[in-house]
Amino acid sequence: MINYELSQLQDNPEWLDVLRAYSESTPDEQGRLTRVHDIEGIAEEHLPRIHGKLIAFGFLDFELADRHEGVFYQLTSLGRQGLIRLRDTGADTVEETSADEIVAESDEAEAEETTTLLEEPVTTDESARESEAA
Repeated sequence: MINYELSQLQDNPEWLDVLRAYSESTPDEQGRLTRVHDIEGIAEEHLPRIHGKLIAFGFLDFELADRHEGVFYQLTSLGRQGLIRLRDTGADTVEETSADEIVAESDEAEAEETTTLLEEPVTTDESARESEAA
C-alpha cells in the first residue's frame, strides 16, 4: 500500500472502524452493501465526513441506485489491503510499499474472488498468426 494512504488510515482509527464495519457486513446478491449507520464509538453525525474521506482516498466505492434504494457501498481492493496491512502490522508502524506491490496484491485478491476461463491462448507473435491463417 502506498505509505501516505496507509498512514492516513493509521492516523484516523475511526476510518478503520468504518472499513471494518463494511468488511463484516453481508452484501446483497450484487455485492453491494447498505450504508452503515451505527458504529460503536463514532457519533452518527461524523459518518458522512468519514464516508467522504474513505471514498476520496479510494478505500470505499459507492453506487447511486434509484430513488427508492438509495446509495450502496463496496470496499475497494485498496480498502481491503489497508485493513489487512494494519491488522498484520498491529497498526504500530507503517511499512513502505511500492505501487507495483499494491497492484500485485490487489490482483491476487481479485483473482481469488473471480475465476476467469480463457478459451484460447492469445498470441502476439506475428509468425504464429500467419501460420494460423495458413
